[in-house]
Amino acid sequence: MDFAGHALRDVLTLLGLTETEIAARDPESAGDGAGLVSQVLDIYGETPDVSEELGVLIGRRGETLTALQYLLNVMVSTRYGNDHVFGLDIEQYRHRREQTLIDMAKRIAAEVRETGDVITLEPMPASERRIVHLTLEAEAGVRTESVGSGADRQVEVLPDEGA
Repeated sequence: MDFAGHALRDVLTLLGLTETEIAARDPESAGDGAGLVSQVLDIYGETPDVSEELGVLIGRRGETLTALQYLLNVMVSTRYGNDHVFGLDIEQYRHRREQTLIDMAKRIAAEVRETGDVITLEPMPASERRIVHLTLEAEAGVRTESVGSGADRQVEVLPDEGA
């Protein structure tokens, strides 16, 4: 959708990040929001220095990136309704984070299968918990549950009694 790309370009310009490229693509994985978003907008710096500057838009643990994505979707929905939801990624941060979560989830699943212990992961946002749940739903011998509330919500990895 052209409006989302133009709105994002305007925000980047206001922040002084003019040497950037925005590319649109279909969501490919849970980390992209597959099944939840209609399109992902990837932001890249045109030079290594600009790429490094884009870290400010990612923020601590992706919090600024999540806020920027929310702002973009509010701008789009105000104008066009909720028909289109956009995901945002900066310098493939979400892709790298997704791979880290998948690898961690598989290691934890192996440990739970081996020891029979319940392992509770650190609190994480809903989008990251979703990646863990989807990764482990296909893993034999374990199951997952979300526990806690709000920002302290965590994933528990438990032995699957039915396995």
